[in-house]
Amino acid sequence: MDSKSNLSEEELLEGCRKNDRALQEQFYKLHFDALYGICLSRIKDKEEAMLVVNNAFLRVFKKIELYNGSGSLGAWMRRILFNAISDYYRSLNYTKNSSQAIENINRVLVLKSTALSDLYYEDIIQLVNQLPETTREVFTLFAIDGYPHSDIAEILNIPEGSSKWQLHQARKILKAKLLQSNAIQPRLNLKT
Repeated sequence: MDSKSNLSEEELLEGCRKNDRALQEQFYKLHFDALYGICLSRIKDKEEAMLVVNNAFLRVFKKIELYNGSGSLGAWMRRILFNAISDYYRSLNYTKNSSQAIENINRVLVLKSTALSDLYYEDIIQLVNQLPETTREVFTLFAIDGYPHSDIAEILNIPEGSSKWQLHQARKILKAKLLQSNAIQPRLNLKT
């Protein structure tokens, strides 16, 4: 039996930080089933899911020094996996996804159906990217990727109520930015 098979998670992490290939392989095997299961629940094609999981593990190994142990390792890895899944869906069909995303954002922001039609997808994403990190992630998951708040809470390891609040914040910030850029017109209050 290999003496490295009984290492603690911290020892595995330290080995991964040092680019020890054997320990990276052991870390991969230890966490693969959990990440692959999550990925398969969102990407039904097994080969595509495998590619996305492997991409996520590459990101984990590249960013492993950023994990400081203050939160759950599983939650940190799920966030990286979610980002890999989102990137996968965005790359499938850029023009189809961009028009669908604009439609979804219109719906979530409760704007007139043509309010964002003059903006390019890249402009909208640039505004979304200016949101605070968690607010941006919740908005992207909900408005662009179509996840319900229960899934968002699981992916980001936050309470479902926080997900709803973050979405509310995103709506408020984005509407203000769109008003400021004159992309939308304010609704007139006709009450006197």
